[in-house]
Amino acid sequence: MLGIKWLGRLGLMAMVLLLGACSDESPQVLTPAPLGDRAVLQKLADAYTELSDEKLAVSPMNLLADERHDFVTQVFARAGYSYSATLSELASDAFDKNNPLHRDMAELVLMPHRGQRLATMKPAEIYTSEELMDVAVIERKLNQ
Repeated sequence: MLGIKWLGRLGLMAMVLLLGACSDESPQVLTPAPLGDRAVLQKLADAYTELSDEKLAVSPMNLLADERHDFVTQVFARAGYSYSATLSELASDAFDKNNPLHRDMAELVLMPHRGQRLATMKPAEIYTSEELMDVAVIERKLNQ
């Protein structure tokens, strides 16, 4: 009788392990935010407001540049998108500086190095090397 209990427990443990291994809780792969989509921009704006209200005692623009980078990265993640992948997308040929929805997206992704309190930080201290190259391309496109 004792052996049957242990076999039952082992079977139960095996089922729990199997269910855990098959769960959909694997890390989510985030994609770039689609360009030119007003609903996507609204989703990002909502995430921006929620995070700002939840985590910040000051306006995000009053954060130091590296803190703004972290904040914007979290905004994109909360909305279900990748900040870095969106930067790459904007640096591609898909970006149209004459499209106001594209320009709005560009303003958000470039937020970390724009505005106040930046004198002490160089862009290389804010962005990864890949992000820094994408930022340079986007800035060049905006200024053409």
